[in-house]
Amino acid sequence: MLERFKNWLSGNNLKNLIHKIDVFTRKLDYQRKTLEKESLQNRVRARKYREQGNDAAAKLYAENTVRYQKWALGVDTYRLHIMSLLMKLKQTQATADTARILGGIHRALNGLRSSVNTQNITQVVDQIDSQIEEFDIAQDMAQDGLESIEVKTTVTPQEASKVLAEIDQEISVETGMALPSTPSRIAELEKEIKRLKEEK
Repeated sequence: MLERFKNWLSGNNLKNLIHKIDVFTRKLDYQRKTLEKESLQNRVRARKYREQGNDAAAKLYAENTVRYQKWALGVDTYRLHIMSLLMKLKQTQATADTARILGGIHRALNGLRSSVNTQNITQVVDQIDSQIEEFDIAQDMAQDGLESIEVKTTVTPQEASKVLAEIDQEISVETGMALPSTPSRIAELEKEIKRLKEEK
């Protein structure tokens, strides 16, 4: 295994690999921005339905607001981790260290794919995984010695409620009224908000 890996390193394979990872991290940065934009769009929808009194829809989009926020943060966490490993990869000359670093990148790719479950992220990761078979070699050789990271993207009811509370506060400030605590007054508030907007 070691001899096979040394033979792989003797050519331009490592240089090409570093270039591919550089491109990959730029794609991840683009995906982060896309996820952040999606989070903002979901928040706009959550507010719209909150103002209309549709609490179920507002809650759904509030949950998606948090989910896309966490996915964006998760993508950037793995991107920065991979960039850190890439810097080490560019500096090291030892075969064993190179194998460990490649193994660390491989584990980061697997972690990213499992924690950020979107079609675009899966496609981006699959593309680089299919191009770089040497990751499998490095993974077999890599043991301990590199830190691993874990990103949690599960959305809790409390986090969704926090988004709704922030939206309620915004509406309250803009209209001068607090949202009612009981569903029976939602329709009444909706009419009042509409009236106030028409008066402006």
